[in-house]
Amino acid sequence: MGGCAGAAGAVIRGSFTRENRVAKPKKLPLTASSPGASAAAPPDAPGIKWTVIGQIAIAVVVVWALAFGSVPYVGYWFVAVAGVLTAVLLGFGIYVWRFMRRQQRLVQVLRGASTEEGRVAALAQLEAQGSKDAMAALARAQLMLQQDPREGLRILEGIDLTKEPGPVQDEVRANLAFLYLMQGRPKDARPLVDLLRLDRQSNAKGKAMYAGVMAETLARTGSPAEAKKLLETYPPDDPEYGEVALVLLRAQVYTFAATKNRGLMRKAMARLAERDPNHLAPFAGKGASPDMQAAVREILTEAGFQTRARQSQQRQS
Repeated sequence: MGGCAGAAGAVIRGSFTRENRVAKPKKLPLTASSPGASAAAPPDAPGIKWTVIGQIAIAVVVVWALAFGSVPYVGYWFVAVAGVLTAVLLGFGIYVWRFMRRQQRLVQVLRGASTEEGRVAALAQLEAQGSKDAMAALARAQLMLQQDPREGLRILEGIDLTKEPGPVQDEVRANLAFLYLMQGRPKDARPLVDLLRLDRQSNAKGKAMYAGVMAETLARTGSPAEAKKLLETYPPDDPEYGEVALVLLRAQVYTFAATKNRGLMRKAMARLAERDPNHLAPFAGKGASPDMQAAVREILTEAGFQTRARQSQQRQS
């Protein structure tokens, strides 16, 4: 559903302020977390891949042709095999079609949540579907995160994934792991990330989001080499990734900090600051390494911003 990507713009605001005595920096572009920015675009509805369906249909026709052509030689057992395979394919096709229809309905609900009234109406529709629908619960959690992050987290933690298909499990785990990372809980995110599978995500932006969450978690839980290797496949400047670039850059910061590549870490920080200086807040707060904090101060000073701690020191002097 791509909801995790939509949460990428959620950052701590108000951590940094412009310093009046420094030359005015270049104008920074608005992001989803910046004042005055427009609402994030709704996720795209999944589409039917008619090319793939056509290829499967041709393969089925070929199998049936071979089955009937082999009757004089091997009897009807090949026809029976073809019938079983066709029945399996039809059953799987119906399952996929129903799954995609569920996704499309949820996307339509989320698209109507661009205003406060729409969000309230969407929440009501999703709650009416009950807590046993994992996809509806995921969509409800994404909407709740805008108002009450704790409630959104509680909803995600309460989703039962035992009977859900792999793609739904991955979406829930990626969203939940991302929230844990934002709360400074990488150890809680690690078990979720260990179960994530990139091969089950067909959407490029969604796959990049998973990779960013996985890489940051790995870097912060003692596996920076694995994180670095993973990030090499997903460059943040790929235009197809959109706002997910923020997640990839954030993962780069933690990865390069763990591998002692200060120059690359600082470069990733600078690219985050170009979008919104508040994206650097996690690297300047409590728990961040002294090297990270020093890099943040350097970048903010160059851009004409300063931390509240620096402002307090200036007032005292």
